[in-house]
Amino acid sequence: MIDRIVVYSLDRLSRDPVHGVILMQELEKHGVLLEAATETVDNSEVGKLVFYIKGYAAKLDAERRRDATGRGKKELLKNGKLPQGTGIGIYGYHWIKEHKKRVPLEREAKVVKRIFEMVIAGNSCFKIANILNSESIPTKSGKKWEARTIARIVSNTAYMGITYFGKTSGKERKDNSKESWYALTDVTPAIISKELFNSAQEAIARSKELNPGKAKHEYPLTGFLVCGKCGSPLVGSCLRKDYRYYHCRGTYSTVNREKICDAKYIKAEWIENIVWEKVKEVLSHPDVLLAEVRNRKDTEQDQYSSGALDQEIKTLTRKLKGYAGQERRLMKAFKLGFTPDIILDEMNETKKEKEADQTRLASLIQTKENILKLEDYEEKLKELCARIVPDLDNCTNEDKKDAYKYLDLKVTATPEAIDIKGYLDPTVFDAQSCVRMASHSSG
Repeated sequence: MIDRIVVYSLDRLSRDPVHGVILMQELEKHGVLLEAATETVDNSEVGKLVFYIKGYAAKLDAERRRDATGRGKKELLKNGKLPQGTGIGIYGYHWIKEHKKRVPLEREAKVVKRIFEMVIAGNSCFKIANILNSESIPTKSGKKWEARTIARIVSNTAYMGITYFGKTSGKERKDNSKESWYALTDVTPAIISKELFNSAQEAIARSKELNPGKAKHEYPLTGFLVCGKCGSPLVGSCLRKDYRYYHCRGTYSTVNREKICDAKYIKAEWIENIVWEKVKEVLSHPDVLLAEVRNRKDTEQDQYSSGALDQEIKTLTRKLKGYAGQERRLMKAFKLGFTPDIILDEMNETKKEKEADQTRLASLIQTKENILKLEDYEEKLKELCARIVPDLDNCTNEDKKDAYKYLDLKVTATPEAIDIKGYLDPTVFDAQSCVRMASHSSG
């Protein structure tokens, strides 16, 4: 279907010289012409080798430029200049590339001040976003406002004249080293005062104290339920203060999408009773459950002893580091006059070996991670069973959520049917049996 591929230059075909040569061979095999706007493409064996050498040189040059760019950024920072700004920049400012500084935009600056004032007045980020959207005020990119966009603005110290590079919104990196970030005071002119900024932070802190996010009603199946119609998560909600339900997130529109589902509400007590009854059946036989975990762990461990697995991972890691040296040796062989097609064959063989070793190493690392996870999982499951199995009928919602987590519970539900999976047998209930089970367990 493709007659030819045109690139600006051959080093743009691939970042990896070995990949580039293999691509050229694949294109030739399928009769696809390769052309470059700035040079002539030579498809002979010598031409392919020359292409490899140029690609290798371009790769080294890219690494040198990356190092030089890093040094350049540090020099700009030491001189009080911001070493970036190629995008649209932050809301409220226009980026002046020549001076590496920002200039306030009057219209956007007024919106920024208003956002801070609305936060101080007690408005939530979600409410502020809705207000700005209702007034058709665009964001920097022209899209609609979201709560997280408002939150980023309110926490950004740049609006009071302090610009950080190397950390976000005034939050230091984990290493907290002075070399990891810089505070610049002459890059972004202040739009708001420090007093206004601090007042906004205090208002946010007060809001968190008054509304710590703890719901009046608990929904222990949150995170384990998805809609049987559209696959969206089911979340808890309370109607008329006391009637708990789970409903599909897809049944209401958001800033980014319209309503996608028409699933009805599911009574919380009804589905919670059904799921817990099934989970109780499994937990009532902890020996069987733990035996299943041990079988999975033993299956992973059958292939390797711990020492053999670690040793092979170490050996393959060392071997993969040595492939760069093989590339250099092939370059020297070309300079010494070895036949180009022999060198190309060696390159392809080396490439295949490297890919096989990478695949093998990834598989070994995954096996080791699985064994460690299952060992940890087995211990936690033992602790859970010892804690809650003696009195399954009086478990707290926290106990139930722990059980759902360790059983890897996944429930797909509609008001008509429930599909329960995990360390449980997949079970589908029809509506009538669900009602009977719910009535029985609640009675």
